[in-house]
Amino acid sequence: MKRTLPVVVGLALSASVLAACGGSGSSTPAAPVDADVVVKSVTGNRLDKAEYAASAGAVKIAYEGESSTNHTLLVTTPDNKTVGTKLKVQVGGSDEGTFDLAVGTYNLLCDVPGHDQMKAILVVS
Repeated sequence: MKRTLPVVVGLALSASVLAACGGSGSSTPAAPVDADVVVKSVTGNRLDKAEYAASAGAVKIAYEGESSTNHTLLVTTPDNKTVGTKLKVQVGGSDEGTFDLAVGTYNLLCDVPGHDQMKAILVVS
């Protein structure tokens, strides 16, 4: 019996590790396949690009939180009027929204205090 105990313990540990790695646990949701624009918050409190592009009309924006803190994403006009609703992401999460955008240039920004450098341009043609 002494020799089988380490094997049994080893098998039990292996099974618990495998169970934790797969199945129906929570995972980071991927951006929707049908998103027109995918914006990612990345390390250093910044967005992954300085400029994004979309076609006028109903623009579906997916926002992914890839940094180590929570963020928001606002779409604003050049005169700082917010378009649509604020997107919010937690660490490793995502959010999405559809925005009715006419041809023009819009600002994308995070309004969390201290995240002033998190901004980009969205050019809609």
